[in-house]
Amino acid sequence: MITITINGEKREFDEGSTVSDVLNNMGAEKQRVAVVVNENIIYPENRSSVVLQENDDVELLVFVEGG
Repeated sequence: MITITINGEKREFDEGSTVSDVLNNMGAEKQRVAVVVNENIIYPENRSSVVLQENDDVELLVFVEGG
């Protein structure tokens, strides 16, 4: 297991987890979301190849439509 911080909250995930795995685990895979890992933007086409490491800092920004 590895510990990463998501939006300021420490969470545990399996070693080898990707950004896509984290989004799936959190139920955010179908939402319009921006992902930043250690201050680097992770584009949607790269989410399945970015493997998270111990103590990574992840920010998830969910876009909400409406007025």
